[in-house]
Amino acid sequence: MISLGIPITIVSGFLGAGKTTLINQALNASELPREEIIIIENEVGQTGIDHELLLHTKERVLQLNNGCMCCSLREDLITTLASIEEVTKEWQVPLSQIIIETTGIADPQPIIQTILTTPILRNTYYIDSLLTVVDRQNCSIYQNEPVSLKQIALADRIVFALKEGDTVSNCSEIVATLTEINPLADFIYFSETAPITATDFFHLDKFQATEGLNESLATQTEVERTNEPHSRDHHHKDLHGHSHRSAVHQHDEHGFQTVLLTTECELNEAALIRWIDWLLFANQELYRFKGIIALENRELAVAVQGVNQQVSFQLTPLEKTTTKIVLIGKNLASKKIEETFNQLCITYKQ
Repeated sequence: MISLGIPITIVSGFLGAGKTTLINQALNASELPREEIIIIENEVGQTGIDHELLLHTKERVLQLNNGCMCCSLREDLITTLASIEEVTKEWQVPLSQIIIETTGIADPQPIIQTILTTPILRNTYYIDSLLTVVDRQNCSIYQNEPVSLKQIALADRIVFALKEGDTVSNCSEIVATLTEINPLADFIYFSETAPITATDFFHLDKFQATEGLNESLATQTEVERTNEPHSRDHHHKDLHGHSHRSAVHQHDEHGFQTVLLTTECELNEAALIRWIDWLLFANQELYRFKGIIALENRELAVAVQGVNQQVSFQLTPLEKTTTKIVLIGKNLASKKIEETFNQLCITYKQ
C-alpha cells in the first residue's frame, strides 16, 4: 500500500514498559539522517521546547507539557504538527519521519482521531503504525488498567520488551492473552542484547493495512473453538447457499470483545454503508475494526477500517473472495451485530 505524506509512528505502552528504549534502538538502526526525524514526547509538567529551537537540536526532540496529550494537549498537538510543517517548508529542511511517544497513562485513540480528522494535518501527515510496548513484569497491570488495555486494543504491532530473566517461551501465555484482546496486531520482541532493526519500526504501513486479516481471523477462530462456552460460533446459509459466519469472544475480567464476521456472498454497497452507520451509532465503545469486503459491481476487494467514529474505504489489488471483518471493543451489542450482519448477507436475487 502506498501512502503519500510524512509518516507518523505512535509509540504507546504503560509506564516503564520500554518505549524510550524501543525508540532509541530504532534511531540507532535507522539509515535516515537524524535531522530528518522529529520526536514528540508528552512529558507532563516539563518545559516545552520552542518549535524553531527544535530545528537546531541534534535529536530534534519536542516536548509537550502541562497535561496528557490525549486530552488537554490535543490542540497543542495540532499546533505543533502544523508549525513543524510550516517551519520545515520555510527553511527548506527535509523531514522524513515523526515519532510520537505518549505517556504511559495516555489513551492513544484521541491522538489518532486528531491526526485523521484535522484537515491541516491529514493533508501533510499520515499514521504509519501504532506500536504498543508491553513487558512481562507489568502484565498484572495490563489486566486491571483500562488505559493499558486500550493501548493494546488499538495497536497495529505489539512490541514485547524482554527484560532480565525473560525468554520468548516464558512470555507465551501473556502473548496468547494479548492476541485474544487484539487479533489484528502482530508481535515482535526486543531486548538490550537483541535490539530491533529499522524495518521493525519504520515504514511499516500497518495502520491502513489489511493483509494480515486472514491470519488474524484464523488464529482467533481457533481461540474461539477452544474456549467454549464463552464463544459463540454461528453458521448460516442465505437463499443461494452462501455461508456466513460470526463469532464473539468476550474477556470477562475486563469486558473486551472481539467480533469476527465472514461471508461468502457479495454485499450491496449502500446496504453495507447503512449497516456501518448503525454499527457506529449503536456501539459507542467500538474502538477498532478492519475488514476486506467483497462488494457487488466491484471487480476487486475493498478494504474498510475504522477507529472510533472515523471510517475509511480503500480499493485493493486483492481478488474479491470472502468478506472478513474483525471488530474490537467493549460493551458491544454482539448479538445484535451478528443478527444485523447475517441479515445484510441474505440475498434475494433469483
